Amino acid sequence: MDQEDLLKKQRKAFSTGNVYQEKIIFLTFFPSVFISLVFISIVFICNPIVSELVLHTTYPALERLVNQFSGLIVFLTCSVFFYSLVLAFRISNQMVGAFGRINRELDDIIAGKSNKAITCRPNDQMTKELLKRVNVLVEHYLKDKYDNTNS
Repeated sequence: MDQEDLLKKQRKAFSTGNVYQEKIIFLTFFPSVFISLVFISIVFICNPIVSELVLHTTYPALERLVNQFSGLIVFLTCSVFFYSLVLAFRISNQMVGAFGRINRELDDIIAGKSNKAITCRPNDQMTKELLKRVNVLVEHYLKDKYDNTNS
């Protein structure tokens, strides 16, 4: 196995998402982007220069409130971004993270590189139920393939 193959097989954090994970990550990350944009717009609207240009008026009470808590607003915005990204990745990884590996292992079985049963992670209920049935099919496939080569 050359260096390029090793690099392809290395697991990298936050870059192991498959097609299914990307959709789930987008679905869970989108609301946090929306909330963050709302926070940012509140900060901009409460800026006296921006509110005077856009709305032709200022909100002194709201401006004082935002200025008093601007550090907290920025911290919350950054926290929401970070937390939603981590949460989106964890949720998607738990739901469909194993599908890419299962597809690779099935391809190896079809190509004749492997003949072992496909296993899943201990707490992976979704794939555990699927793999029970897939392994029965793999067993029948390997048996038929073995019988056909010996005939």
